[in-house]
Amino acid sequence: MKEQDILKSALAKFSEMTSITARILDREPVGKREYYDAVLELEKGQQNCILEAEIKTEVRTATLDNIISKQKQTNGKRIMIAKYIPTPMKEELRKHNICYLETSGNCYIETHSIFILISDQKTTEPKYNEDNKLWAPAGIKFLFAVLIDPAILNTSYRNMAYTSSVALGNVGNFISEMKRDNYVIMGTRNSKPVLLLDNRTSLINKWSDMYRTVLRPKQMVGRFRFSKKEDRANWQELITPHQDIYWGGETAGAILTGHLVPEIYTIYSNTDRFELMKNLRLIPDASGEVEILRPFWNESTITDTNNTVPPILAYAELISSLDSRNREIAARIKEKYVG
Repeated sequence: MKEQDILKSALAKFSEMTSITARILDREPVGKREYYDAVLELEKGQQNCILEAEIKTEVRTATLDNIISKQKQTNGKRIMIAKYIPTPMKEELRKHNICYLETSGNCYIETHSIFILISDQKTTEPKYNEDNKLWAPAGIKFLFAVLIDPAILNTSYRNMAYTSSVALGNVGNFISEMKRDNYVIMGTRNSKPVLLLDNRTSLINKWSDMYRTVLRPKQMVGRFRFSKKEDRANWQELITPHQDIYWGGETAGAILTGHLVPEIYTIYSNTDRFELMKNLRLIPDASGEVEILRPFWNESTITDTNNTVPPILAYAELISSLDSRNREIAARIKEKYVG
């Protein structure tokens, strides 16, 4: 669904539900074009307001800080218009007084003259069908391997399948979809044609959110709590190098930057859960501070981990959270390790 189609659909639904006239204005303030896709006027009776709109198919948590920054640069006269916005993101947008509108009609608009909140319209997260496998679990695994080492794009399909731990038959589809979505382009190296990763930042941001919502839940073993308070305080001493245990999330952020005290302790491991509970002195607790997940990457091809998950995964887990403290740490990891 193209931007203009999203805009027209959302405004039509909005006007139908609220009886508020929504017009697209033909104006472009000098030097401001990079901040919006359209200028809107909302009017009902004697009340009206002007909003600068940014239009997206989806609004993902990895872009939240950028959205907040743009809000400040436009003096708060801003609205996000999208086909789909995750519920947690809507809550964060409202917290920062950023207006939004979905094509379903769900919206939050608060200006000096108009206040509207609609949240009861059914909306469905975009699905990924047979023609779009890149954002299904196997595709997310494949993209992870590519993001860590783009050079594998120019190796055999068999090597790409092995490195990313996906079925060989999927690789061709993944490459085709990456080309279609402008994540891969043809280039040359030493006068030979090669595949090059493109729009890397955009890909990382989308991958981060899709990992959290699509693949991460499938890797979850369960939640636990430390049986001893001192284990929580001395969590880094619980494992030794070369064990099949990797710290992720906030714990990886703490190790990689030294600027975070974890509240959630994330462990990735293929070790039997009962052995982990015994060795780490953990007690099952659905609301506990420890979460255990299964690794999804090929551990034989990713070896230099410093007892943490690969930095790009730590970045993804932190940037896709709605904790501003975690997003700050994610930015540090991106600058130092991800680029």
